[in-house]
Amino acid sequence: MAYYSICPKCQAHLDPNEPCDCENEDNSKQAIFSKFISINAKTGQLFFQYDNKVEISQKGES
Repeated sequence: MAYYSICPKCQAHLDPNEPCDCENEDNSKQAIFSKFISINAKTGQLFFQYDNKVEISQKGES
């Protein structure tokens, strides 16, 4: 019988005493998307901002 815990927020299966990093990942994803997405104040509709030049580096690249 395996022993593990389940994160109540994201339902990830974690090793004993392993902290879940789902909140950290959510914050970093939100920061990236907030640079590209805005809300039209008049209609409340989301739209992409293509004029922002943001470099997103991938892990392992130098």
